[in-house]
Amino acid sequence: MGRGSKITKVLIPNRGEIAVRIIRAAHDLGIKTVVTLTELEQDTIPAEISDEVHFFDGTSLAETYLNIPLIIDLAKKYNADSIHPGYGFLAENENLAIACSNAEITFIGPSAENLQQMGDKQTARTIARKSNVPITQSWEGSVESILKQVDQMQFPVLIKAAMGGGGKGMAICHNAETLKNQLPSVARQAKSFFGDDRVYVESYIESPRHIEVQVLADDFGNTVHLFERECSIQRRFQKIIEEAPAPNLSDEKRNEITSDAIRLCKSIGYKSAGTLEFLLDNKGKHYFLEMNTRIQVEHCVTEEITNIDLVKWQFKIAAGESLSLSQDLVSINGHAIQARIYAEDPEKDFAPSPGIITNLILPQNDELRMEMAFDQPTTIHPQFDPMIAKFIVHQANRNMAIEKLSEKLGETAIDGIKTNLSFLQNTLNHKTFIAGKVHTHFCQTENDLLLAKDQTTIELSKVAYSLIRFYSSNDIDGYWRLFPHINFSYNNQNYLARYRKQNNEIHLTINHQEYIISEVKLTKQSISFFHNEQALKAFYFENNEIYKIIINNQEHIITASDILPEYQPNEEKNNQINGSTLYAPLPGQVAKILVKEGQRVKEGDVLVILEAMKMENRLSAWKDTLIEQIHVQSGDQVKSNQLLITTN
Repeated sequence: MGRGSKITKVLIPNRGEIAVRIIRAAHDLGIKTVVTLTELEQDTIPAEISDEVHFFDGTSLAETYLNIPLIIDLAKKYNADSIHPGYGFLAENENLAIACSNAEITFIGPSAENLQQMGDKQTARTIARKSNVPITQSWEGSVESILKQVDQMQFPVLIKAAMGGGGKGMAICHNAETLKNQLPSVARQAKSFFGDDRVYVESYIESPRHIEVQVLADDFGNTVHLFERECSIQRRFQKIIEEAPAPNLSDEKRNEITSDAIRLCKSIGYKSAGTLEFLLDNKGKHYFLEMNTRIQVEHCVTEEITNIDLVKWQFKIAAGESLSLSQDLVSINGHAIQARIYAEDPEKDFAPSPGIITNLILPQNDELRMEMAFDQPTTIHPQFDPMIAKFIVHQANRNMAIEKLSEKLGETAIDGIKTNLSFLQNTLNHKTFIAGKVHTHFCQTENDLLLAKDQTTIELSKVAYSLIRFYSSNDIDGYWRLFPHINFSYNNQNYLARYRKQNNEIHLTINHQEYIISEVKLTKQSISFFHNEQALKAFYFENNEIYKIIINNQEHIITASDILPEYQPNEEKNNQINGSTLYAPLPGQVAKILVKEGQRVKEGDVLVILEAMKMENRLSAWKDTLIEQIHVQSGDQVKSNQLLITTN
């Protein structure tokens, strides 16, 4: 048994949409599946469609998804002859590959040596240099030795975890003082996320493009690329929109980057699916960034333009099949774009937003590929990554793909938690994005526009609300005679809506502004109508006479009278300016407490580091004060609005 043997049953030590993706690929190949999940995930799609499910007894990641001995034991218990780790967790962990080899279990992925070579970014850079693949200047060693080389650096620079990935364990430093402060923090994050505190520093390229090349390689020396993806739309170093092929990339540059990718893979005898990431500066020069030795979140767009199933090929290569693909047979067909929907609040620097999805409306999946682990209201748990879903569209050209993806996002509504849906849609509709002139700082430089609520949707939300109130009456004609107007409030302003019927139209007047409406259709959670010959649709959710109206993923809160109760019952208390207490702004784990009782602190001093959804949240003093009492300790799990520190 082991690599090269026939695969009949696979253990999948993963969760979410990637578990679904692997299960479906395995089933298509006639392979049985066992998925491992926590008790929190009993109602998810992986639990529903896998042949067998094992629910972990533990709760922490160390007890569950990161527990290599347990995962090997489970593979033996369920008679699985292979393990597919997906992405995240143990996907690039050489120790899992070694453990599989020792247990004669096929690891669906590259060799342990490949994982070690490319998983260690410092080693990967050395290999790239020897392969004549361009890289940026870097400074390596211990935190202390790196600090001794500060005088050699030209700022800005980027600190990176040697074993990092997924946008974690990184920090930009614009001067030596920031570097000195951030190095220990990034090293601590690296230890927490990847079990290795080694970091290095590299020259930071201002506003580059992020281009990556997908490869497939078998055990017989055959290596092909499946062209490139554009992954420049990012926040917190993590991608949110990816597309293939990359726009505005010349054939000459495409050939240079893909050739470098193939050469680097062949230099280490790489086997399996993999992705090589590059930065492209504003002068058109590219630099090797890192290699991901696994399937990636954004693999779907490559599958869409090449019609090649990457997950199936991972299974086939691990089972000893040779690639039936030659480079001249791989071609680009049309354009594909993917948007990642996250449980996060873009207005609060994309802070995670775990909680209960109380209402979920998904678009019809014609012309849309949806990758997600649930299809009904559920709980988004704080201990996992905040990604909710991926929406992928494939069209004949880029403009059509952008338009279709925007349309599908507009047909989606998620109630109960904050999401980045509106941010994604604003990005797709931004003229610079449409022109393909993107870079990794796009979300940062255009943040205000991407967060803005369109004035038109504000007006239409009032129209939609008025129509909902009118058409929700059981007796429209009777309601019309008795109540020809309604009062409501929006953004602390009062409005009066009046109606007048004329043939098949409604003349709706809101504070002297008239709207001519036709073809109104009301359902339990949506309303559609025509205004100025334009078809419009809004979703709505009602709670005690308070309505949330959603148009193009922009939310508007409207109340049924002049009274303005709080829509969100739990007001956030973090860093109250005039208060004497510090509360947790979201659920998470206390990673570190940086102060002691009786200590004097100054405004801006970091008091507590709170980890939530794989992100570090630094909670700072909001004034000069004295720490009176600390109510938690490192390692504690805390709830949103839980008291952390009392000051004098």
